[in-house]
Amino acid sequence: MTAQTRYGNKMQMLIDAPKNCGTISPQELEELGAELFVYEYGSEEIGEKITLYWAIEKDEDVIVMARFTHFGSPAGVAANDMAALLCRNKTVEKAVELNYKGLEYFLRDNPNLPALPDDERYNIVLALDAIKQAAKSYLGENTESQCPCHDTPMNIESIKEAIKEYDIKNLKELTQYTKAGIYDQACLAPSKLFEERKVYLQDILKETHDEIEAERLAKMAPLDTPFAQMNLEQQIATLNKAIDDSVRQYLVMDGGNMEILDVKQNGQQIDVYIRYVGACSGCASSTTGTLFAIESALKEKVDENIRVLSV
Repeated sequence: MTAQTRYGNKMQMLIDAPKNCGTISPQELEELGAELFVYEYGSEEIGEKITLYWAIEKDEDVIVMARFTHFGSPAGVAANDMAALLCRNKTVEKAVELNYKGLEYFLRDNPNLPALPDDERYNIVLALDAIKQAAKSYLGENTESQCPCHDTPMNIESIKEAIKEYDIKNLKELTQYTKAGIYDQACLAPSKLFEERKVYLQDILKETHDEIEAERLAKMAPLDTPFAQMNLEQQIATLNKAIDDSVRQYLVMDGGNMEILDVKQNGQQIDVYIRYVGACSGCASSTTGTLFAIESALKEKVDENIRVLSV
């Protein structure tokens, strides 16, 4: 695509004249018999801010009108305009089910040609993530606020979900889908050129790929196989999945992580040997509170005879 033809006709039309851009007035709310819900996603400081305005019919949590304002890439206007249209008359929970494939398809001129160039895929992903975070806020669920990069409003959890959903294999693809690292390259990987960060995108990418592999291996063991009867590979995969589903996110948020080194049967007891990495390796609670939290999670989710040992 040249600069003049970077977007198709439908995309350009929505950029130039969006139908759902703006706020919702008190008069409109009264006519709809709805209440206003507003959610701010991102900020102008990072070059990406989406504010969602939903008129919600409270009895059924139905979004009867959806509008937005946007600060960022022009393509983001088109993506959010179409997203607002697709949210209309859905419940808040159903709105979260909007996906990249569906939203992107509605932005196409030609069913066989992508609506966006590869390096602007993030516009759709951010529009969807804004809806997801808004829904969590509306439903009173906890939302993780830590963003590992100054280019994107996506938090660590959302980035990991994107890696899994879009089969992101490298940092270039991660930038295309999340905008992370497009300018703030200090977040990509450790470098002598930049100040040290707690969390790097290369580590999130590797950790997520490890989780994907652990899930794959865990499926190899029959569901009714007792943990003690699994082979070592299956045991480590099962343990990693349990950690991923419980405490790993908190370790990562503090700039650390852990890895499982070995599993050994010790009479009735099953000893799991772990090693802390990053900030966790020097943390004062690594042999007390953190270790207890890991062991408790594994006892609950895997086998009550597990004992965790840090080496």
